[in-house]
Amino acid sequence: MYYHPRQGYLIIASAVQKDSAAWLSIPPLETVATEGTPKELGAKIREGLRKSKEAGFIDRKDVEDFKFWQMTEIKGINGFKSFSKRFQCINFFREGKTLIIEAMVRDSYGAYEAPKDEESRILLPASASDEKIGQAVLKLLKPEKAPVGK
Repeated sequence: MYYHPRQGYLIIASAVQKDSAAWLSIPPLETVATEGTPKELGAKIREGLRKSKEAGFIDRKDVEDFKFWQMTEIKGINGFKSFSKRFQCINFFREGKTLIIEAMVRDSYGAYEAPKDEESRILLPASASDEKIGQAVLKLLKPEKAPVGK
């Protein structure tokens, strides 16, 4: 999931590339407005997790034209590197009965990596309500770290 104060939340499911351990973003791009409720946000995230689980393994060629970073209203985004300068990233994954939610950190190449501090990670029961999931995301989004850009 990606967030920009003007664009709102971009929720994108992912799948594992065949013959690789790489994760690939898969369509469709789902959105929630900045003023959306935690429950609405959590419901879209849960749907994205379901789509990711059902997607299985895919060929890169099947999604190579899905460039979600070009589907935003924010000006000046020419590629993923410039997108990542402006959008915060939250990652979700399940380990057993636990949903792990992480505020990712942008690296110098424009990619996101897992955080090293525990304050950037929230663990919830996988059965947590949509509202609890949305509230956890809001807690991890740090205004002082919000990307700049129009």
